[in-house]
Order: sequence, then structure tokens, then C-alpha cells
Amino acid sequence: MKSNRPINLPLSQVISVNSSPTARASILHRISGIILFILIPVMLWLLQTSLYSPQHFDAVFDNMVLRFIAWIFVAATAYHFVMGIKHLFADMGFNEDLQSGRTASIVSFVIAAILIVLSFIWVMF
Repeated sequence: MKSNRPINLPLSQVISVNSSPTARASILHRISGIILFILIPVMLWLLQTSLYSPQHFDAVFDNMVLRFIAWIFVAATAYHFVMGIKHLFADMGFNEDLQSGRTASIVSFVIAAILIVLSFIWVMF
């Protein structure tokens, strides 16, 4: 009789699963969601500070560290959005087999990378 209980995988098998583009997309999607969750209070504080006065606005947007944090937030939002759309298509029944799922993950990575580079140019310059 075969047991349906979960098993603990050795680290070598976990790493081999991580080499799949689909697995990487899923794991990074979760990480980007955590980053967004952590940075929402920071971004709200930056918004509140920037709206306090013109001097505070200049202080927030002239600070490269704060702009870099804002870029991380925008980049995580872009990645999370693109991968979320990919997951929505998968939920509707598209890209369910192995090859089309990998192709969709690679296309999503390329789109997300383009958006992240464009957001870097937009926020930092």
C-alpha cells in the first residue's frame, strides 16, 4: 500500500527542482510578494513625508538611498504583476504541460526584466 503522506526531500532534490524556470518563477513570485508586504509601510511613510512640505519632498526625492528603496518597490511590483498574470493564465488552463509552462516562465522573465530595467531608469534618473 502506497502512503500519500508528504516526505522530506533531501537538499539535492530541492536544488534540482529549483533549476526549473517554472520553479524559479514561482519562488521569486513569493519572494517579491514578501518584499512588497515589507515595503508597503516604508512607501506609505515616504509618501506621507514627501507630502508634508516642499522641503520634505525635495529631501525624499534627492536622497539616492530612498530612491533606491522606491525602485526596489517598483521592481518587485512589476515582477509580481507579470508573474501574477502568468499564474492567472495557468489557472485558466493555459501552459499546463511542461514545455509550454517553461516557455511561459521564460517569456515572463524577459518581460519582467525589461520592466525592471525601465523602472530603474525611471526612478533613478
